Amino acid sequence: MTFRNVWTDADFAEMGWHDAVVYSMTFPQADFVIRFDVDYIFQWHWTDKNIRGWDVAPCTLEFLNVSNLQVALDWQMQGDTSIQDITRQNSRPSPNGKFTLWDYRVELDVGNIGFSATGFTQTARTPPTFSTSRSLGRRLIVK
Repeated sequence: MTFRNVWTDADFAEMGWHDAVVYSMTFPQADFVIRFDVDYIFQWHWTDKNIRGWDVAPCTLEFLNVSNLQVALDWQMQGDTSIQDITRQNSRPSPNGKFTLWDYRVELDVGNIGFSATGFTQTARTPPTFSTSRSLGRRLIVK
């Protein structure tokens, strides 16, 4: 995947969040935005059939105009929380007809988060760096 600083819902088909480590989630307030602080994997480096490492960057993933939030998480396991997949379906006009709404599902290794949103923006806070871990090991809370 070619690196860019900003990705949007127009890039959804090109993106994949599998194994992206999640550090924090900010629930929607008056701004109706859900924010995730993630280490996004831009490239997987393989040698034959083994992973040699990843190109990883800290990113802020924001879903916009969020409604119908449902959270079902169970942290019985220890360790990093990571995204298994993000899917979207049920494209439809917003009530005012100005936007397209989608139903998103964020599948984590500890459960699921579902909501409706008009799209997302993912912003890389630094360029990706090669790492032998999927995680950069930082503990930064997104404001």
